[in-house]
Amino acid sequence: MTESWLLIEDSTLREGEQSPGVAFTADEKVSIARLLEGIGVQALEMGTAAMGGPEEEAVRTLVSSGLRMRLIGWNRGRRSDLERSFECGVDSVHIGLPSSDAHIERKFGKSRDWVVETMQELVAYAKGQRAWVSVSAEDVGRADAEFLIHYARAVAEAGADRMRLSDTIGVLDPFRAHDLFQRLSAEVPIPLQAHMHNDYGLATANTLAAVRGGARHVHVTVNGLGERAGIGPLDEVTMGLRTHLGLDTGIRFEGLCELCEFVAVASGRPIPANKPVTGRSAFEHESGIHVDGMLRVPDSFEPFPPELVGARRAIVIGKHSGSAAVQHVLVSQGVPVERDQLGDLVQVVRYEAIRRKRALTADEVVTLYRDTQRAATT
Repeated sequence: MTESWLLIEDSTLREGEQSPGVAFTADEKVSIARLLEGIGVQALEMGTAAMGGPEEEAVRTLVSSGLRMRLIGWNRGRRSDLERSFECGVDSVHIGLPSSDAHIERKFGKSRDWVVETMQELVAYAKGQRAWVSVSAEDVGRADAEFLIHYARAVAEAGADRMRLSDTIGVLDPFRAHDLFQRLSAEVPIPLQAHMHNDYGLATANTLAAVRGGARHVHVTVNGLGERAGIGPLDEVTMGLRTHLGLDTGIRFEGLCELCEFVAVASGRPIPANKPVTGRSAFEHESGIHVDGMLRVPDSFEPFPPELVGARRAIVIGKHSGSAAVQHVLVSQGVPVERDQLGDLVQVVRYEAIRRKRALTADEVVTLYRDTQRAATT
């Protein structure tokens, strides 16, 4: 059953493009947005119209592109930013405001009262424009708990439609994330969104913990793009929600690999081979024990079938390959052979993989087989 209360929002075009050196063209942004909509993502954070120039042009293009998903414009805590978004035809806005004293006092030189009053003024203005409004509590990982409760209540009372809790420097752990969302969700009637940075490799775990604690919206990017180490990756978070929390997010997982590869090319950030869910090595097998098991029972060493996310399984021939893997590759290349005939070849393969410092191709394995056969008959 689809859990309609859980909203997946992607920020590849805003947070993701803030990755150092990443810049999408307007056409790439539209293509990414269509791919995201195609797999069932419900909302998209487009960018910041107040930047002007190509960013404003891209926002206008996305607004007029006919996309059915919610399109959200990001804004600093300034009325002028909101005015720029509305001029571009944006009807859903996010307002970024701090919640930790580290940001409020040291970054902005302001007070907690300023945060609350600024939020109230901007929400009132945005609602006066009939907009859907989201408001940040940035740097919640370092924020005072009592002020967060006060601020969250004020956000709800001001008429905002959602509050985003942003772990801006990734200092939360899953236990604190769960407790934070559990406490705040009991205090306010509006949805809370989890925006988790990955500085300690905990973005996915923290996002899942936040949902367990009461988050009703989650923020992700394709391939985990974003400032520094990025935020929760779309593929990992949605697969985690499916597997570990048993939630149907409405995501059509078979389109994940196509989407991730497109963004990898457009961003100039290749997908690491060992990345969970959509990395190439997620379904590659070399170890003799693993391959023997995989060829007998496919799920013996895979948590889910590769077809689920649009990937394919691969048997890799390398230093740790055994006779089952070598036989499999030879048979797939039209060379029928029994496993008990492969003792010498397996050792040759291992030495060759070490010499080449890489896995061997199927053609190379066939050549080695034929070479060993000739050597055995002379």
